[in-house]
Amino acid sequence: MITPINLAIFALVCGGLMKFFWQMGLENKVDVPSFLVIDALFMFLFTLVTYFILKQPFVLSNRMSIAAALGGIFGGAAMTAVAYAIKSGGQGSVIFPIISLETVVVVILAFIVFREPVTPTKLVGLGLGITSIFVLSR
Repeated sequence: MITPINLAIFALVCGGLMKFFWQMGLENKVDVPSFLVIDALFMFLFTLVTYFILKQPFVLSNRMSIAAALGGIFGGAAMTAVAYAIKSGGQGSVIFPIISLETVVVVILAFIVFREPVTPTKLVGLGLGITSIFVLSR
């Protein structure tokens, strides 16, 4: 049965594998732009195949097209920064936990933009997450 939690766990595993393969390539001193082009090409192909399998029409408003474009720009900038951080000698076991702090940015923006509640439980969870990231990056 496909549930949001199952999908999140699947994404967690796939995301971890993606970052592992980035680290593998970058530790082998690949050319960063070439590596990112192949990475992005296969992400695009995977998305295209999924799009055709689901047989849904392409429907996206202008506003959401801009949001998708901005997400792509920031995602590309993040991927490039990570690649050069590792290529310049940063350890994946330090770089990737630091990047995981992106969750804090999402929670803050969700609170501001979508008025999502920030409960004590969420604050404790964020605090534990931030603490674990600092411990892992030492």
